[in-house]
Amino acid sequence: MSGKPASSRPAVELPPTRVRADGLARAAVIVGIVAFAAGWAPVLGFVIGAVGVILSLSARRRSNRPELGTAGLILSLVAVATNIVIDIFVVVSLVGQINNLTA
Repeated sequence: MSGKPASSRPAVELPPTRVRADGLARAAVIVGIVAFAAGWAPVLGFVIGAVGVILSLSARRRSNRPELGTAGLILSLVAVATNIVIDIFVVVSLVGQINNLTA
């Protein structure tokens, strides 16, 4: 007799909860869309796309809705790839124009 009343209910173990990061997943998709739309702007689309990739990877790991993180990741990667192509095109065009001016 320990002095404690016996509990009639068994101890219930709660499952570990995942961090609710649905806001992070939504932000990843929104930044991915903005990066995709701004992908035509030299350098700006690349910066926004890089932020979108980082947010999306974080959302895929921490969110209850990793499919939103995946969508944001795809949009951001397409924006980064598009922006790299556009940046190369702009640099080649500028070098061509500079060569024409000096000739």
